[in-house]
Amino acid sequence: MVQRPGDEVSVRQNLLRLLESDPPNEEKLLAEFERHRRAGQPLYACLLSILTHLSFTEAEAYRHWRRIQAHRERLRAALRRDVGLRVALLDYFVNVNRELHNPKVIEIAIYERTERSAVTDGLTGLFNHAYLIQALKREVQRARRHDLKLSVAMFDLDDFKRVNDTLGHLEGDRILMKTAAVIRESLREIDTAARYGGEEFAILLPETSRAGAHVVADRIRRRIEERFRRRDTIRETISGGVATYPEDASNPEDLLRRADEGLYRAKADGKNRITMVGNERRRHLRVPVSHPLMLRARSTRRAARAMNVSAGGLLVSLRGPVPVGSNVTLVIHPEGAASMALRGVVVRVEKAGHDGGRPYEIGVRLVGESREALTVLRRVGSARA
Repeated sequence: MVQRPGDEVSVRQNLLRLLESDPPNEEKLLAEFERHRRAGQPLYACLLSILTHLSFTEAEAYRHWRRIQAHRERLRAALRRDVGLRVALLDYFVNVNRELHNPKVIEIAIYERTERSAVTDGLTGLFNHAYLIQALKREVQRARRHDLKLSVAMFDLDDFKRVNDTLGHLEGDRILMKTAAVIRESLREIDTAARYGGEEFAILLPETSRAGAHVVADRIRRRIEERFRRRDTIRETISGGVATYPEDASNPEDLLRRADEGLYRAKADGKNRITMVGNERRRHLRVPVSHPLMLRARSTRRAARAMNVSAGGLLVSLRGPVPVGSNVTLVIHPEGAASMALRGVVVRVEKAGHDGGRPYEIGVRLVGESREALTVLRRVGSARA
């Protein structure tokens, strides 16, 4: 078959169009390639040039292509999932094939950097906003399919504009990079961290409950506060909001929005704190109370005070924080009622102020028979009110 001038250019454009679609459609790319190949057009060199920016003769390209396809099948068998054409191709040229000379290896490195630059933020090295949105959609689908939890945390550096205005953008960039490093070192391999935009960051925490996400987010908050306090003249802090699928939202857009609501509530409540957007926090009517009590958690005993009570649990004020997820016992002596020892789980921790009194508010959800005692507390609280 005689190939007409412009045929290869036309085919190349079709292949590029499929490769540059969002997301890249590898299967359609391969089908288009196969269709032209059966028509007798020599396209192996053209295809590898598009995918790798490497130059081969048609015979060399055909030999590499067969090996790449076989390598993809080996990876599929070993990992029990299809890694895709691009991953198989890069792994083949970087780790398997040993015939390439240094200039071509450099081209592969350039190609890999180009691939990364499309999904990462140039300053911090975290994933960018576009990648976060795609990853969030995938994770919500996976959580829905397997009936799993998925949490999202949104962060924003406190008073960051002041840093840029007084110390300049170079110092601001240094703080952003340092913050990104703290976030990165605080996460698991399956988690995703991204620079959402400006001084905002976001993390995806698959298979993580609301309480677990609060633990991770607050660990990041504390590490940032400690890192800048210990090594910098600048006192930088961060605020955050946490939301969880499916309790707080049923789709990616609403999940981000709810986490963002938590973030701005944290800002409004005084900054340098993490707020969980939990539906159960507004589900029940709260009755104000004011009862001294003793909070026991493991070997710790602390004096505290009950602030309000609802059908869901108690809000307690005390001097020091208690980790979210802790099992606690509250020993309380209400007026006109017998003393009670209530068992519960800490579901919320927020810093309430800096007055030197009891700056932490602890939300405790009671469990088991302890929930029945809430009726007594609510009755006492209503009478006092």
